[in-house]
Amino acid sequence: MATRAGIAQTGIEGLDKMLDGGIPKGSVVLVSGGTGSGKSILASQFLYKGITDFKEAGFYISFDERKRSMYRNLAKFGWNFSAYEAQKKFIFIEYPIHEAKEFLSQESTLFNLIVELEIERLVIDPITPLTMLYVEEHKRRQEMMKLVDTLRSWGTTTLLISESKSGSETAGIEPLCDGVLKLSEIQNKSYTIKTLEIVKMRGMDFIKRPVPYKLGKEGIKVYPNQYIYL
Repeated sequence: MATRAGIAQTGIEGLDKMLDGGIPKGSVVLVSGGTGSGKSILASQFLYKGITDFKEAGFYISFDERKRSMYRNLAKFGWNFSAYEAQKKFIFIEYPIHEAKEFLSQESTLFNLIVELEIERLVIDPITPLTMLYVEEHKRRQEMMKLVDTLRSWGTTTLLISESKSGSETAGIEPLCDGVLKLSEIQNKSYTIKTLEIVKMRGMDFIKRPVPYKLGKEGIKVYPNQYIYL
């Protein structure tokens, strides 16, 4: 597939076909799904393919997993993030959940880092600790709107990871994002099908139905030509 101007190809097999090429550059996209659905793997694959296939530096901000553990888990897919970190093509910053406010107070520092290293792809995993800083719903929406606007001003193509065990985790931020990818499962008596659905993607013509995907030795593979029959 030829690269189109203004489009960030995910590099994830099948997903770019669903997206009619990729994600519009500079977009803020929410990736939601349950525990074990592969949200962080999808986000890491997006960053790794950006570095290796499209020469786009990546940045991973984690409020959950530690860097050493993350690198070890991703190495099984053959993704050597530490090597690219040494080359300053990738950066990983971890914030303990109780330090979520520190992230907000360091926006200028993080932006300067993005400019200095010419970062083009960003992942925040998960976004939930930032949404939980605000108890009152109106205040939460107001602050999430500011956050999304800030992320857009950084110019990166950004994935926000969210656990979707209930609607409350994403209700405040989903309408504010340019795109939403939803990872789900369909359970039958004898089998389970993992599905990926593009709920929205502003400015793009995309496949508007859930499609199956698999987690394998090389990460996530999406099957846009397959139909799900219940």
